[in-house]
Amino acid sequence: MILACGLIAAALLPATLSAQAIPSDYQGVLTTLARTGDFRDNVLKVNIPRNDLRVTIRQRPAPTPFGFGGWVAFTKGTDGMDVMMGDLVLVEDEVNPVMSSLLKQGLQVTALHNHFFWDQPRIFYMHVHGMGRAADLAAKLKPAIAFIDEAIKRAPAPAPAPATATPLAATLDGASLAKIVGHEGEQNGAVYKITIGRPDVDLREHGAVINARMGLNTWAAFTGTPADAMVAGDIAMLEGEVPKVLSTLRANNIDVVAIHHHMTDVKPMVVFLHYFGTGPAETLAKAVRAAVDQTGPTRAPSAADARIMFVCEHGAAKSLIAAAYFNKLAAERGLPDRAMFRGADPQEAISNRAVEGLRADGIAIPNGNPTGIGAADVTQVTHIFAIGCVLPKVAAASGKASDWSDVPDDKGYGPMRDAIVAHVRVVLDEIQRRK
Repeated sequence: MILACGLIAAALLPATLSAQAIPSDYQGVLTTLARTGDFRDNVLKVNIPRNDLRVTIRQRPAPTPFGFGGWVAFTKGTDGMDVMMGDLVLVEDEVNPVMSSLLKQGLQVTALHNHFFWDQPRIFYMHVHGMGRAADLAAKLKPAIAFIDEAIKRAPAPAPAPATATPLAATLDGASLAKIVGHEGEQNGAVYKITIGRPDVDLREHGAVINARMGLNTWAAFTGTPADAMVAGDIAMLEGEVPKVLSTLRANNIDVVAIHHHMTDVKPMVVFLHYFGTGPAETLAKAVRAAVDQTGPTRAPSAADARIMFVCEHGAAKSLIAAAYFNKLAAERGLPDRAMFRGADPQEAISNRAVEGLRADGIAIPNGNPTGIGAADVTQVTHIFAIGCVLPKVAAASGKASDWSDVPDDKGYGPMRDAIVAHVRVVLDEIQRRK
């Protein structure tokens, strides 16, 4: 599996956040690769910028931070193993030699694609993945990095920029762009870059959390002038979010460049979309915001969205499982609909058996302890599902209630979960059909 966005520059978090001390084994990774890096959110990020490349897009100079900074990242999994993910920036002649080197060393190549049209030279992005001890992974990666280093050394001195070239000074108002997009970014030379995580998508590999620094993120890079800017970026989407993002970008005259995965054997499936546009910086920022608003991190529920209440006798197991799976599966489909859990006669704490089962399934546990049903709850929700219990009058008389009486409670977590999830999928299918 790999989950990586290739245009990520040196740091993904605001500069106001201080880096953690780099663990000793990760110091060894930096020494082996002869690179610098930083350690935040339990992730070592190693930068592999292609400063040797002089890229133009439609004959317009594009600075390295605009999309030509390769990287690899390491984070701890279980059993002392590390998960490594990365994205290498390559020109055409480098693709197959680097791929052969990676494969020979037992590393995986999980994606190869473009991020731009009209780029000279043609640039490709290769996603690499590995698992093992950090020192071993670095040693396996080193020959491929050495090949890139040799290419950088052989690069001719850059030709003088033409007199008509766009100045590469920082001329954009990053604060104004951040306000429009709704997220802060970072200035790196002539590029202002905004990175947005997907905390709503719970992805793990061998116990390792795949977070924004490991590549699970959406981003937008701006360069140019306020009146004549370029934007390039990547949107991380669940499958159900793809159509609306596509339609929004095209409606705002943003070119869609590539749609692909960065990973294998992962659930939920995450689709990455690369885009490019030119025009006034403010117009481009509004287009980016409109597209990002179609995805889970920022999309606000509307009056038409479902708000579900699951109720079981004690609010400790069946309703908890139902709410946890509903929220997980709704997010995977790109739906903003969400659920809560309640008890007809609530006990003090949620069931340890249910919590252990959900954790084993890799499902986030809903916050809170079992609570009863209040009149405000009934008013707030659009649907109430009673799972093997008798609802209080305030809920039973609401006209919103349905009964799931076939969920077993005496056959263990697995059968209980399977029956609940089957019902939840039917509900989600109906919600999706109505949208």
